[in-house]
Amino acid sequence: MNSKPRFGTGAIVTIVLCLLAISGIVFAFLQNASPYVTVAQAKATSGDNLHLAGDILKETLKTDLAKGQISFDIRDQDGDLVKVVYYGPPPANMGEATKVVAIGGMHEDGAFHSKKMLIKCPSKYEGDKGYETAQ
Repeated sequence: MNSKPRFGTGAIVTIVLCLLAISGIVFAFLQNASPYVTVAQAKATSGDNLHLAGDILKETLKTDLAKGQISFDIRDQDGDLVKVVYYGPPPANMGEATKVVAIGGMHEDGAFHSKKMLIKCPSKYEGDKGYETAQ
């Protein structure tokens, strides 16, 4: 009796297709992964899905309802500053926000243009450490 397993052409094609599908999924995931960056890294990196975290400089906060945008400066963990331009309706608690994670990318004008923000507001509750999402 011959106990050697035999693979037919269909099995080999199925295995190759599965490997290609897995490779495609991994590639798509890596392309859409959005790393946290500093101001210096954002200026050196292309792409529009970067997460830039920092402290909002309240005195620079400007809202332009006609254009549907908010602009402000943030200071990152290294102390570097950059102007952020956010497109969308202002979050309800934007005036109280102290920290922000802007999601977007650097623009030719030298500002970080954001399509989404996560804002952090001080809370009267010590245990509340969540971010609110603005889109």
